[in-house]
Amino acid sequence: MDDYITVLLHDLEDRAQDFLPGDYHGAIRREAAAAEALTASLTGEQRALFLAFEESRNASAAAYQEALARQAFLLAREIYR
Repeated sequence: MDDYITVLLHDLEDRAQDFLPGDYHGAIRREAAAAEALTASLTGEQRALFLAFEESRNASAAAYQEALARQAFLLAREIYR
């Protein structure tokens, strides 16, 4: 069973569309368009390298964000005790 912080983090992720600022959505669309344009201009080998980089970067960013959110929950718990 997941600990309560993991459960809360998953709930936040499920409800993210309710509280993400409007500029987030525009930025995501621009990011997707830029990535699509970039990958269209790459050779097969370059595309594979870029996709490997992107996958690694996404994994490290997700780990960072989860750790930061977990620490924020722990800090809030300490403050409100």
